[in-house]
Amino acid sequence: MIKAKCTGRPEMLCSKLNISRRQLFKDLEVFKDMGAEIAYSKIRETYYYPNGHELDISYSFRIISQKEAQNINGGFFLKKYQSAFLCTLLI
Repeated sequence: MIKAKCTGRPEMLCSKLNISRRQLFKDLEVFKDMGAEIAYSKIRETYYYPNGHELDISYSFRIISQKEAQNINGGFFLKKYQSAFLCTLLI
């Protein structure tokens, strides 16, 4: 949505992403801390990348063993959740 410059106002973007306004600003701050330049245009009412760069977020999903889950969770294990998301943020 940012790449296409069609996020709308923060409230609209929150609605599209099903997150709170506070979470949106926390997430944007994390991306900025990682070096992503994200700006907001009051005239166009959208977020955009001012330097032409983009933010690419990808993740992988795999089923893990109980032992792996315990290592990830510091020994705490919930049988219901035997998978882990391995996230990589690429800027």
